[in-house]
Amino acid sequence: MKKIFFVVMFALLASSLIFAAAKDTNKKGVSGGNGNGGVDKIGGWVGLPFMGLTYSHEFNDLIEFDLLAGSTGIPFYARRLNIRGGVLFTVWEPVINGQKCPLTIGPALELSSFFSLFIPSSFDISVLCPIRWEVNFENIPAFNLFIEVAPRLGVNFGTYNIGYIPVSETTSIHVMPQFGIGLRYRIPGKK
Repeated sequence: MKKIFFVVMFALLASSLIFAAAKDTNKKGVSGGNGNGGVDKIGGWVGLPFMGLTYSHEFNDLIEFDLLAGSTGIPFYARRLNIRGGVLFTVWEPVINGQKCPLTIGPALELSSFFSLFIPSSFDISVLCPIRWEVNFENIPAFNLFIEVAPRLGVNFGTYNIGYIPVSETTSIHVMPQFGIGLRYRIPGKK
């Protein structure tokens, strides 16, 4: 927990030092949406409970589709695979040092499955509410950093195995937050 707190605090400090100047267009003269040109963003995400890849598509300055896919666990023994999709809405766009820093919030749905020795043993459906803050880099404006917290309510359908033999089935409801940090590349827009 202390390591994750340190990473988040370091990201906040670093982002406050590297805000870019606001630009309405990129080098090709294409409108930039929330700062840098291009409506598609792809990159990596590290957090709790998993790490993986992130993709976002901005429909306009206020609405974007967001997709996360990742996994966690011990390779070749036990692993959880997660896929999350949702729609984020810009609710506040403060300008710090001339740079738009959108704060977005919205509903998301996550599906995950736990595998033990390559056998699926549980399946989880969760509803989330991601709250995300994005910042852009001054020296490399094609990249942006985001910090996210997402309260989550989930239902787990599990089968407990002894070896390869299913022993019992259970259903449980859980509340657990997700949080993490991501770095993404903004794919340049086409003219």
